[in-house]
Amino acid sequence: MSETGPANPEEPASGAGSSAIAADATDGAGATMPAQAARLCARQISQDAATGWLVLIFVVAQAVGTAFVWIWYSGDLPVSTKSYDGTLVALVTLVTNPTLVGLFCVVVRYRGLDVREYLGLTHFTLRNFVVGLVTLVLLAGAFYLLSYFAKLDLVPRFQTDTFTSARRDGWLVPLLLAVVLVGPIGEEITFRGFLYRGWVRPGFVITPIILITLFWSAMHIQYDWFGILQVFLTGLLLGWLRWLSGSTSLTIVLHVLVNLEATIETVTKVGWAAS
Repeated sequence: MSETGPANPEEPASGAGSSAIAADATDGAGATMPAQAARLCARQISQDAATGWLVLIFVVAQAVGTAFVWIWYSGDLPVSTKSYDGTLVALVTLVTNPTLVGLFCVVVRYRGLDVREYLGLTHFTLRNFVVGLVTLVLLAGAFYLLSYFAKLDLVPRFQTDTFTSARRDGWLVPLLLAVVLVGPIGEEITFRGFLYRGWVRPGFVITPIILITLFWSAMHIQYDWFGILQVFLTGLLLGWLRWLSGSTSLTIVLHVLVNLEATIETVTKVGWAAS
């Protein structure tokens, strides 16, 4: 992957999870685009517009989430500087992420674009899945080695706090649903779906992927530097796989597996049932 890249870097190959429309946009010999592909390209959301929509939708989703939990707790939010509350994390995740996804879909439809194609919710090949899985396993192995030799805690306090508090309050299942499934779907559609398609352009690939990963990492300030490093490197890998496959569906599946693995690590450390 280079900054100059192929003619259509955000959808590199029709056989690798990208849409037929995107693949037909150019034939490599300068031929005229089919009418439908030309219309879609003409309505492509610009980089500035994508950024503006992202900020607006993010603010609205956070406001909805804040209002919901405020009503849920009758204004007495369980906020503490000493620990993280799993029930609160689950509620915020389960409310804000569906709101984000729904609003992004509305914007894409408002612009006259196909939601599945634009957000990359397309099929991916078994080969790309295997490539992604193997590279994630190798990256996880590197994290394990680094944590072992540097004597770093692989399971951060945020994960143990949220797990134990949700278990105590009877909210463990909603927390697992939020962390393993709902969160990854919302984050991938936000960053490697909507923002990716808004920022990545022919000849402009590497810089947007790095910036998107930086913004995604900034959302995980609950972790220490080692945790954020893991998030950043994982995000770069997911960005590369999004470019390689043309499919956000692939990054959603892999993100789910990453969070599932992290959940298993947490359960291994603190135990499933309270002692």
